[in-house]
Amino acid sequence: MTDPAFVTAPFHPLADAVSDRWVHVETRSEVVALGQLQADLFVRAATTGRAVVLVSDEWTRLTEAFRDLLTGTGGRWVVRRSDGSLRNGLTGRTLESVEEVLTPGPGAVSPRFLTLEQPDQTQFVVSASIRHRPAAETRLGRASEILSTLGGATTPFAWGTHEPVEAPWNRDVLTAYVRSRMPADTRLVVTGTEEHTFAGSITARRTDQGVEEVVTAVIGVGEPGSAEATGAIEASRSILLALCSSALPLVATIFTRVGRRDLTTRPFLRQDPEPVALLLGAPAVRSLGLDPAAHAAEFGAVVGGRPRVPALVYGFRDLPARPGDSGWAKLSPLLDALGRDRLEELTGLRLGGGPDAA
Repeated sequence: MTDPAFVTAPFHPLADAVSDRWVHVETRSEVVALGQLQADLFVRAATTGRAVVLVSDEWTRLTEAFRDLLTGTGGRWVVRRSDGSLRNGLTGRTLESVEEVLTPGPGAVSPRFLTLEQPDQTQFVVSASIRHRPAAETRLGRASEILSTLGGATTPFAWGTHEPVEAPWNRDVLTAYVRSRMPADTRLVVTGTEEHTFAGSITARRTDQGVEEVVTAVIGVGEPGSAEATGAIEASRSILLALCSSALPLVATIFTRVGRRDLTTRPFLRQDPEPVALLLGAPAVRSLGLDPAAHAAEFGAVVGGRPRVPALVYGFRDLPARPGDSGWAKLSPLLDALGRDRLEELTGLRLGGGPDAA
């Protein structure tokens, strides 16, 4: 009989190999979603200080929920072609080994990664950080509702802890679930419908100032150049201003790009996202020492929020668009005035116009 003291328990059902730094997961699935087992794997890896390294072929697609959690926890995606060559699935960097994906540094980009897909939808990449009072009447989820109006919806469709998402959208139930888990952080998956596509997340955490709600999402809005996409750009500043009406936003951003209608990610080059609008909430305005009137005059910022604690909303896309117009051209002077490093720290984004900017 085997002595149970010398039996090593498996790390996780999805793990194919484990080192002291990473958990290697092989898949041949056409779509990798954030199912219950996958969500549990990320928790297990995080609690042991390891990163998840997903290895797939180049026909695999990642749902936004899985991709968001993979990148947000320091995980990596390795693509193995039929000839055995390896590349980073998100950056295209060629790799000599799976482990090399965890080592930062420059590297050649695989020519295969540069294969461009034919985009069939305009996508808006949105994020918002909202501060709430730690009070019984506080309800989460309003920011997701406001942002969903970019795609013509009034609310998201469903929420849950993993995919498939099955709980109907209900802010009271969602808030009660988050409250039951405090003071632990809670991360939820939020989805839309086939007509109003929305793939996002809500992360709620306790802070010294109250409760912080972080919302990220990709929202599909019509075909490139459509009236729906143009209307969403026109409405973007009003939508960010609306965030100031129900809580205290810290920062919010809206970027746009073109991509797949199903909002999944394939391991090929995507169009760089362009900035559409930026909200700097009252805490950011105060921290940066900004003069709202001066920014309204110089950068066309719109002042929102309460008079004593104003927020600023900037728009970066002119309509009708002219050939060669870019939101980066209007954002660059603001970056120079505020300081790129400080603004990146506030927004959590790399504001350089590269593929990882949003």
